[in-house]
Amino acid sequence: MPIIKPIEFDIMSIRTNRQNENNMLAHLSIKKGDLTNNINKEEYKRVLQELDRINIKEAELLEECRTNIITATLLSSRISINASRQGSKDEQFQLDVCKTTFSKCGIFLSNLSSISFRPTKNGEIVDNYALKERGIKKEDCLKSFDANFTGKINGWVFAKIVIGSGGHQDNVFEEAYTFCDWVLQYGKEKEIYIVLLDTNLTEKYNDLIIKYEKHPNLLIGSHIKVQQFIIDNYYEDIEDINK
Repeated sequence: MPIIKPIEFDIMSIRTNRQNENNMLAHLSIKKGDLTNNINKEEYKRVLQELDRINIKEAELLEECRTNIITATLLSSRISINASRQGSKDEQFQLDVCKTTFSKCGIFLSNLSSISFRPTKNGEIVDNYALKERGIKKEDCLKSFDANFTGKINGWVFAKIVIGSGGHQDNVFEEAYTFCDWVLQYGKEKEIYIVLLDTNLTEKYNDLIIKYEKHPNLLIGSHIKVQQFIIDNYYEDIEDINK
């Protein structure tokens, strides 16, 4: 029996904790009087424009923040970087968690940059060099892979954390369906294609799984489900091996 378990995390707390960190970083920038880093500069411009209408200048605002913790706290919350726009950091954490479990099962996962490898609409997988050399347009490609893995099994990963609907969040499920259809048409039999998807949109998540659950080379699931699949199928207890 496996002696390791999936590493679990709360998808909601990840973004909440980072937003708190972003607010603190913005607050430190305000205290230092250096508004060049760790803030949403466009939002700060809007704040200054609003204050200018009532004849309050930037220097007055910063002086008020220096002496008034309430004003500084409110401003930091207003101009801090929005954690919901840092999805790549969510996915980095998500992949790092899986990487730890995968490595214990003889599978080695590597995070990929947004320009590393893309599946094309005609079934190829190309890197950024081939994209430029062959004049392949980005509109002829799907979203780039977020990770790949080698070892006991090889494959590719599409990774996302989706909290709530609206905006780009709605596009994620369209991208996931497109990727799954690509796998059905072009996926290699000896590779596994993973849709690593953590979300609170349960109905959309379940619909995606139901549509593709019978395809043997396609694994769709949360960070817990994906890790459990890898443990169940590829983990070998050293004691069992030596028996």
